[in-house]
Amino acid sequence: MLDTLSHILTEAGAQALGLYDTLDQRVVSAKSPGDFVSDADRAVEMTLRRLLTRHFPGDGILGEEMGGAADGRFWAVDPIDGTANFLSGLPFWTISLGLMDQGRPVAGGVFAPALGLMAVGEVAGPIVETGLALGSRTADHPCIGIGRNPRWPAADRHAVETAIEAAGHAPRLFGSCALSLMLVATGRLGGYIEPRVGGLWDCAGGLALCRAAGKPASFLVHPDGTADVLAGAVFGIARAAGWCGEILKES
Repeated sequence: MLDTLSHILTEAGAQALGLYDTLDQRVVSAKSPGDFVSDADRAVEMTLRRLLTRHFPGDGILGEEMGGAADGRFWAVDPIDGTANFLSGLPFWTISLGLMDQGRPVAGGVFAPALGLMAVGEVAGPIVETGLALGSRTADHPCIGIGRNPRWPAADRHAVETAIEAAGHAPRLFGSCALSLMLVATGRLGGYIEPRVGGLWDCAGGLALCRAAGKPASFLVHPDGTADVLAGAVFGIARAAGWCGEILKES
């Protein structure tokens, strides 16, 4: 499983880097204000779908750009998580794959090609890191990752940032949920908080990595398909910021 995921991510990552290195040729549109999609997103998702179908023919696929059903056993696919970063020439974007089985993330991989960082893992097995030296992992985590999206009211986000700082940490925003979750799983961020993430494609791979690494991680999918996400040592911070309900269960 992990070797196959690494192969798929490496092949898709090489394609994505080629498209990233030719940004002046990209065709870009907006799905909504501030939410961009390009020909690169669609091309990379087509590659991921082809490879997943070849290696896992019995599994469904739910992709950010081409849809699908979130039923049974399926792969949640984000071809470029952090499209605005990608289109700006910033390296903070990823390719994310997460295997969901009966509502639970069970395996996943996240690859940040422009940074040379990859992690793959299974909940029942190991997590394998590429491009992340063991010496760069620390027992202390001064930074907590947060997301930002138009569905998260600014006042609520500010309350979370205040709670993070009150707990003695520094909030950090990278513009990619999958990248942030990978950094939690690999011991670089202390945790991650974002309500109303765009869909399971943003978070399934990273949540699987967190669970494979033994990090507490919880998520709640809303009827519109968006998801609340907590991972790492942030459950107390979320409570201090006024969150309550099912999302606070460390499942």
